Amino acid sequence: MSHEYDLSVVIPAYNGAEWIGEQLDALAASGPDQDAVEVVVVDNRSTDDTQAVVRAWSQGSGRPVRVVEAFDRAGEPHARNVGWQAARSERIAFCDADDRVSTGWATAMRRGLHSERYLTGPMDTLTLNPPAAAGMRGQRLFSQRPLLHDAVPFAHGANMGYQRGALAEVGGFDETFLIGCDIEIAVRCWRAGIDLGWAEDALVHYRFRTDWDGVFRQAKAYGRSRHRIDALVPEVARSRPLVQNLRRSAWLVKSLPLLAGERRLHWAWVAGQVVGEARGGLEARR
Repeated sequence: MSHEYDLSVVIPAYNGAEWIGEQLDALAASGPDQDAVEVVVVDNRSTDDTQAVVRAWSQGSGRPVRVVEAFDRAGEPHARNVGWQAARSERIAFCDADDRVSTGWATAMRRGLHSERYLTGPMDTLTLNPPAAAGMRGQRLFSQRPLLHDAVPFAHGANMGYQRGALAEVGGFDETFLIGCDIEIAVRCWRAGIDLGWAEDALVHYRFRTDWDGVFRQAKAYGRSRHRIDALVPEVARSRPLVQNLRRSAWLVKSLPLLAGERRLHWAWVAGQVVGEARGGLEARR
């Protein structure tokens, strides 16, 4: 394959019609030399108008966007694999359909990936989220290079870049990790000695879910996957003490009145993780 672009931006999408036009607008403003950057939208079994929205945006803006279909298998890691394998650059950056990259993001990714094999940057949770949701997960996880158990650096899937050779070396994304594929591949990069670089200007404005059910389901999925992720790094993983889990459960009971107020999303986030971790623990013991 001819690698004719300086950067490929891959956007995996499932039913992304509502927000993807906004993300494409942001990408168009995030790099001065658009001829050197290609955008690849990977449609992973969308049932809405994602493809039509992308094509209408491309026609209206005059900026080419490739739509690649990944219909043979559902899941974010499969869409990411289809995307990077279809990309026409040696440098591949990933962002999500429902977020908004900053004006310097593509330029920072292009520049950084010339020297770094694996790259990420900060995430802003304030711009696109209402105050009740913005602080739901804290800020430390998004404002600096994230670490799994204070040892393994990882990039959030909504803001990560790789040199093609690094992706090929570790074998791409593990398609069995429907939740946490960004962390799972980070563990393999860590074991392979592929360090994670940090680009301060590669900022992404990150959109949280803001409905109670959506927050609870997402938190439950994350909690459920935690045992499987921890099993990848037994030498650094720290089990959550029973006392800490009991304290969280007690906090949930004590904080039931929050369900009627603005902090109900925070309650749903904690509750989902407790339920998910309990289910994941049972599955791990089996």
